Amino acid sequence: MGPGATHALFGLIISHTLAQSDQDHIRVLIDNRPGIPDRSAFILGEGPDPVPAMLESARGLEQMGADLLLIPCNTAHYFLDRIRPFLKVRILDMIRICADEIRSTRPGTGQVGLLATLGTYATEIYQRVLQERGLQVLVPDKTDRGKLMQAIYGPQGIKAGHISQHVKEIGRMGERLMEAGAGVVISGCTELSLVFEKHAFSFPVVLPMRSLAREAVLLAGYHLREDRELQGGSYNRNG
Repeated sequence: MGPGATHALFGLIISHTLAQSDQDHIRVLIDNRPGIPDRSAFILGEGPDPVPAMLESARGLEQMGADLLLIPCNTAHYFLDRIRPFLKVRILDMIRICADEIRSTRPGTGQVGLLATLGTYATEIYQRVLQERGLQVLVPDKTDRGKLMQAIYGPQGIKAGHISQHVKEIGRMGERLMEAGAGVVISGCTELSLVFEKHAFSFPVVLPMRSLAREAVLLAGYHLREDRELQGGSYNRNG
């Protein structure tokens, strides 16, 4: 998936693992394969199917001995049902893990805002999973959705390594969702999580990639480092 998102997920696994030395950490196998076709482009009818490359990568990690597979891409979870039948290893579902965390840790929340790519919006993967848990999803208007795609994919976008220049605009989008009634905003794109990790915002944010990392640590049989012990990063302040 995205190299930046892959790097961030690995960092979250490390920072959330209770460890006193190198040897206390989890063995992590990473297939950083940026050549996998863009997931949103395929969903929008503008690019090739990413599933063959995703399956090849998953099989390779399985053959290397992986017990759990994690995908640092929200939109890619739309394809899980096409991939799972060909694998023996378990793939964690970041969308469901995130939804369960919101339901359990924010019981008074009825509406959530979602900042994501057009591909993720088109699949409605978050809407379906969250609605199953009694949560209504609010999305930005058409103008903000277009700006968000430009912030992620544009020549000066987050995928191109430009993060800080988009902080204010993304913050305004989140504030508008909160004004519309959201109790929390989901960072439904792993590249957006790179923004939310590095900057503080006036509204609560849930990072699905963080939820995924924490769940992976536990399922691997390790203990979590308490949030209060973590140094730096906005995931100390956000959900």
